[in-house]
Amino acid sequence: MNQKNDLTVVNCIATSLLAFVLTIPMHELFHLLTFYAYGLGDQVTMFSATCVGYDETSVHFENFASFHRIMVAGGSASVLNMIIGLVLFFVLLKSKMGPLMRVFLVQLMGAQFATGFGYFMVDPLTQLGDWGNVFKCFPDAPGFVMTLRIALFVIGAAGVVFTFFALNYMSYYFVEDPANKQERLYVAIRLHLVMLIVAAVIGCIGGIISPATGGSYFAVIFANLEWIEFFWAFMFTWFMVKHPKQSRYLYSLPHRPNYLLLAVGVLLVFIDLVILGPGIPMN
Repeated sequence: MNQKNDLTVVNCIATSLLAFVLTIPMHELFHLLTFYAYGLGDQVTMFSATCVGYDETSVHFENFASFHRIMVAGGSASVLNMIIGLVLFFVLLKSKMGPLMRVFLVQLMGAQFATGFGYFMVDPLTQLGDWGNVFKCFPDAPGFVMTLRIALFVIGAAGVVFTFFALNYMSYYFVEDPANKQERLYVAIRLHLVMLIVAAVIGCIGGIISPATGGSYFAVIFANLEWIEFFWAFMFTWFMVKHPKQSRYLYSLPHRPNYLLLAVGVLLVFIDLVILGPGIPMN
């Protein structure tokens, strides 16, 4: 921790980039696959870093039963993120792995939860996002929409709080002395705060590039509030939550910088923003 030339942050940036591109673009890809699964692939007008667009005049959601209407209108991807996050949580608890892989999977787990539970909590408060699209598909069922909003918000809020504690719990695999506040800060910055900064910066750039936002900076900033889990995980690990009495330390954060991994992450983000960001017509 006290090495003069500590380059652990290089690896944490690299894993953060990979966690981002294996969450947001994959989330949008699942939207695309859902449209194709329901036979609406030719109606998709854009597949971008922040959105899968469709021709609202051509897609007739009223022809679907309620469940299928929810799935094709946008609800499927955040459900998938939530499931992937839960699987990763148990993998991290039960499986042995190297330190770099564990850093990556912790950040990926948090990113999946942020895009799963985060959507559940934030979208019901507005008409923005995937579930905002779902709510607009039930204009003749206001009671159903209100019930769905409340249920999603409760599940999302509970899941977001769970994510705070889950990320905090995983921090202590890298903290040798849980009572050492400086060591907790050191790990919290690299494991959680780096991921927050990387995801928020890339997410805002992607939102500005994408025509799907309609040039609304409010929508861009609001959408990236989903990454708030990593801020509170940082705060929890640093000083807000009482540290465990018994150490769960397994290994230190990887000190030797993996520049190849960083290059791969940068390349994938570049492809995500430059090629997918502006949008690719699918019809």
